[in-house]
This record gives sequence, C-alpha cells and structure tokens, in this order.
Amino acid sequence: MLSQFFKFSLVGVANTVIHYGVFYLLYSVWGLYHLLASALGFIVAVTHSYILNKFWTFKRRGSPVSREFSKFVLINILSLTVNLTGMAVLVESFQVNPLLAQLVTIAITMVINFLGNKFWTFGPQTKQQ
Repeated sequence: MLSQFFKFSLVGVANTVIHYGVFYLLYSVWGLYHLLASALGFIVAVTHSYILNKFWTFKRRGSPVSREFSKFVLINILSLTVNLTGMAVLVESFQVNPLLAQLVTIAITMVINFLGNKFWTFGPQTKQQ
C-alpha cells in the first residue's frame, strides 16, 4: 500500500508538471484562453496518468479496461469540473493571476484523483483477472 501511494504520488507529480507545462505553453506562449489551455493540459495529463497508474502503480494487467477506464474518466471529469470552476472563480471573480490559480486548482484536483482512483477505479472492487 505504501509503495502504491509513493508511485501514485510520483505519477501525480509528473501529471502536475505535464498539466501545468501544457497549460503554460498554450496560455503564455500561444495566447490561448486560460480555461481552454487548462482543459487541454488536463486531457494530456489524464491520458498519461491512466497508462502509468494502470500498468505501474496498480499493475492492472488483464483487468476490464472499458469499465476501469470509464471509472477513471469519470473521476477525471469530476476533477476537470472542479479545476475549471476553480479557475473561473479565482480568475474572473477574484482577479487571481491564471498561473497562480492553476496551481491552486491542481492541488485540489490531485486529492480528488488520488481518493477516487485508489478506492474506486483501482480499488478492491475492481477484480484483476
């Protein structure tokens, strides 16, 4: 369990770097709208996250991919909703710099992702075959 937590945390750090890196590039370099830039960064990070968590963190070879991936996507849609809502509120209502707002919302979504994926997507009710 401790090993899984450590691996999940490493994947989370990598995903944060990927999410923020794509967001920063799209927003700061290419001038894309901050919410679209964040959503695209999130999609890239989610894809990376599923692959690493499935095969490295939780070692789910042979598990039903469609059901598992559906759960993974649902958790991440929830996280994306929290991320975009948080970004909109912080930037539009409180005039927080989008670069800082993104860091705050990523911290929140990391917690949602860990809990949802540990206990639902890759939890004990998901049987390995």
